Amino acid sequence: MSVTGISTSSINAIKGTEFEGMSIQMMAAMVMLEVGATKKKEAEFKIAEMKAQNDRAKQLNNLLDRMNAQLGAYTKDEDDDKKKRGEILGQFYLEARALGVDTSNWEFSRYELNNGVEKYTFKGKTAEQIRAITSQIQHMAENCNSDNQTQMVKLQDFMGQYNSFVSGASDQIKNANQILQGLAKN
Repeated sequence: MSVTGISTSSINAIKGTEFEGMSIQMMAAMVMLEVGATKKKEAEFKIAEMKAQNDRAKQLNNLLDRMNAQLGAYTKDEDDDKKKRGEILGQFYLEARALGVDTSNWEFSRYELNNGVEKYTFKGKTAEQIRAITSQIQHMAENCNSDNQTQMVKLQDFMGQYNSFVSGASDQIKNANQILQGLAKN
């Protein structure tokens, strides 16, 4: 088996590019730095996603806290308490929908006022129905936090790849400098 060297024609093939006149080591270093920059951008994107998930978890927990503060006063399954719980759901309905909460089990009737403004009347809810609704919101917030933990592993991987490519580029630059110093001595 024979090993052939790199022909000068393949090196000349990069004439007219940003690599013209560079050593193989410097070209490799530039490529590694470019790939490293891509990994850094991916990590920055992942950080932004994680921040958005964290913000959403905070908003869901805040919604849940405010709902529970009001719902806690109505613990009986009598008609008046059921009605009050339905009214409380109505106060948080639009905010919950905006946060992606499935509100299909919140049941309401809708009618239009004279000036075209819609009014919602929420049906009364048993304590068990309220527990199901609040558990759903709590579960959503916990999923945001759990997803962030998974995303953290991916972020660490991107940062590891970034560090590896930057380190590789540095090694290539050192090799190129050592070759140049060796040639200068001769």
